[in-house]
Amino acid sequence: MSVRLFDLRGSSPAEALGTVLGELGEGTPLTGADRVVLLDGTRSLSGHTAAYEAVFTSGRVRSAVCVAVGPPTTDAGRRFLDRPGQLGPGRGVATLWVGDTTGVDWGVRPPGPPRPRAGVPAGSGAGLERLLAALGQVEVFDRVVELSGRLPEAAASPGLCWSEPARGGGAADSALAAALRRYASGGGASAGGTGPAPAAAPSRGNLLADLVAGARTARPADVRRGEGGLGTRERHARDAVAAAEEALASLSGVGGAFSRATPERVRREELRTAGEALDAYRAHVDGLFRELAPLTGNRLAAALDRAGVRGAPPTREEVDEALGALVRLLDEGVRGGASLDGLARDLEEVSRRVAPRDDAAPPPTGPETPDDVLRSLADPPPFPLPGPLSPLLLPAFLLPVLPALAGGLAGLAGGIAAALAWVLAVAAGAQRARGPGGGLPTAAAHAVAAFSGVLAGAGAGGALRIGLVVPPPVWLSLAVPACAVAGGGVLLYTWSRLARRWRDRIAPERADASVTALAALVDRRARESWYPGAARSGVADAARSAQGAVRAVADAFAGAAAALPPPSSHPEELEAVVRSDLSALARAALEPVRAGLRSGAPVGDLSRRVRGTATDLLEGYRDHLARVGAHVPPRFADPDTPRRVQGGPDLDRALDTLRVDPDDRMLQLCDPGHLSLLGESGPPVRVVRFAPYSLRAGVAAYGDPDSAFPDRSAVWTRAGTLTGVLRLVPLRRGVVRTRWSWTEPPDGGHEDASGRPAPGLEDAFAAGAAGGPAEAPSGEDPADGPRGGAEDRGAGTDRPEEDYLR
Repeated sequence: MSVRLFDLRGSSPAEALGTVLGELGEGTPLTGADRVVLLDGTRSLSGHTAAYEAVFTSGRVRSAVCVAVGPPTTDAGRRFLDRPGQLGPGRGVATLWVGDTTGVDWGVRPPGPPRPRAGVPAGSGAGLERLLAALGQVEVFDRVVELSGRLPEAAASPGLCWSEPARGGGAADSALAAALRRYASGGGASAGGTGPAPAAAPSRGNLLADLVAGARTARPADVRRGEGGLGTRERHARDAVAAAEEALASLSGVGGAFSRATPERVRREELRTAGEALDAYRAHVDGLFRELAPLTGNRLAAALDRAGVRGAPPTREEVDEALGALVRLLDEGVRGGASLDGLARDLEEVSRRVAPRDDAAPPPTGPETPDDVLRSLADPPPFPLPGPLSPLLLPAFLLPVLPALAGGLAGLAGGIAAALAWVLAVAAGAQRARGPGGGLPTAAAHAVAAFSGVLAGAGAGGALRIGLVVPPPVWLSLAVPACAVAGGGVLLYTWSRLARRWRDRIAPERADASVTALAALVDRRARESWYPGAARSGVADAARSAQGAVRAVADAFAGAAAALPPPSSHPEELEAVVRSDLSALARAALEPVRAGLRSGAPVGDLSRRVRGTATDLLEGYRDHLARVGAHVPPRFADPDTPRRVQGGPDLDRALDTLRVDPDDRMLQLCDPGHLSLLGESGPPVRVVRFAPYSLRAGVAAYGDPDSAFPDRSAVWTRAGTLTGVLRLVPLRRGVVRTRWSWTEPPDGGHEDASGRPAPGLEDAFAAGAAGGPAEAPSGEDPADGPRGGAEDRGAGTDRPEEDYLR
């Protein structure tokens, strides 16, 4: 909804009626303007009754404010504001008398002498201009109409003070230049650098939409598991690799030395089988690539079906979904504030992914299937064994010493038994790891170390005479189990450590990764080359068209930025709002592309048209900033988007304005000679504090913005730049004369003069010539008459009525 202005000043009655009927008459289109400001001269109000009647009988107006400009009429030496009954009280009409279009600096209390208002040139008409700007805001208009119902005769003399943020100029140009530069190539509406547009989630089986969105799945969506030669070989390769991994894991565990699978068997069977399966899978993929390279159309689709790769052309629904994904990518990139240059690169990547390529080549040997992985499986290294000289010789020497310390033949026998047990365990482990004859040098070295320990223990036992202190049977009953436990633990730990080292050298997980990489290569090639259908080329062309259009907008932004001076100082809030506006501007310029994509029709090259639109919108936006500033949303922006553009001095100045006391001095739109007609006692003045909605956030920093003022009189406007206080000073009793017919007698209209409207609804709204209430029709309570009786108009005045009316 908005406010419509009818300027009827200087119009004849017929011209005024024609002006109204031209916009509100029968057959004229309906608009959202259901509130009207009637701007008229005080001397022509009575002559325009037909125009006013047309306004209120049109059925298109909910309320009105009459701004009467000029001096009062003089009748028998008295001064009156005469108005027709159509503008009388009780009809949802407020009357504002503007005796001076420029205004004078005047306060209600204390009522000092008027003086010129600083910063308001004499004769400029600034007061009326600002009043109309304030009434043009729906929120202010409605509050004025509401408050006028609480004033005598619904009439008042307006006074106001205001402030507004700087328009255009250095700050706005600086913010615009900075936003243009960042948006075009270095970051958009959201601060920070550029980044790729977010990829959408994978679609349910629509590969074309996945190509546009850049979605990737862990498993190729094109290959049907277990179907066709490709799927069979992939499954065989994965199963073989899994079996090899399981065998290696069993050998690497704590009990790996007792596993049923020996390292030599795993090496000969499981690992080589996995290598052969992986090599066969790679060879099959290689052959498939070579086989499908020259095929097209139905032959390609049949070959893909045999191989287990889906090759059906996309349906119309899939194409529409892919184009929808392209529209979302475009919208999210522009709305999310991504750099336009970066967005263009994303769209170029989309076209590259989607565009078919017929030059399919054999798969590379790496990194998907490195040859060293195949070698490690086909000819895996042998199980590692400790060398002849290794740290393991230390426990081989020390363990037989312990039982030999018992001395005598018993100690010597215990030591020999421990040495033999150690040597046999080492030999058995080497044979299990390497097969018959494996690890003989190692076993021999351990035998030398063990029997050396026996001799050393026997000699030490004889010298220390331990057998005299602890009987040999007792010593051996303790030493032999200790040697067995310690030796077994050392050998099992050594086996597990060597098995893990062997597994790490073979790295079976690389084989599994190679299978996954080969499957992904098939998936990628299916997406890039095998997925048939002319619609795929159409989607790629649409992505290229969108890319060209985005680059055109970026070029328009860059050109506009080059024409502006380099960015200087400006509030961050201002730049944030300008960046948001530029995002909306880019969306508006790209609308032909978006509409074409949504329709599914070929888009074509729209870059020249889009650049022209963007250039025109930028010129209009810069003019918008110069005229009204960034506070009012431009026509292409969402009016409901919060806009906080005031900060620093602008915010302080606006807050100071809103805190002005309504009785203080402000610009009163009244001639100094007419100030005596304003009420100095009786009903208090009414006040409307108004500010742009974006200022509400700044006021919130000082408390609740809706209760930040004592009278809770603030309204927050959605459009406009003014912040101000509108004061409604009631007129003295008898100043306003409201008559339905100008043949009524001027003494109040109590006689049934010729030409007066018949008693009825009009009588209920008629006012007396002296400002008193009209007589209520017979049978009606006077309290049901219009507001504005003596009790409402301040009967107590400080001087006789005839004095201030003269």
